Amino acid sequence: MTIAWGYVLAFIGGLLSIIDTISDALGDPGLKDQISAAFGDTRTVGRILLLISLITIIARLRSLRRAS
Repeated sequence: MTIAWGYVLAFIGGLLSIIDTISDALGDPGLKDQISAAFGDTRTVGRILLLISLITIIARLRSLRRAS
């Protein structure tokens, strides 16, 4: 379950990192501004989530390897 949570965080972080492209594709240039107002700088938050997910997945895989 922990690894799945890491993948969810990575997916959300990836979406936040490319929100400019997504908002252009949806035809709503104000989408980035709305998300930025809620979370802050979207690229920074996306990168932080990607880093957290990477650390979570690595730590869990490492503990699984030790248990075997």
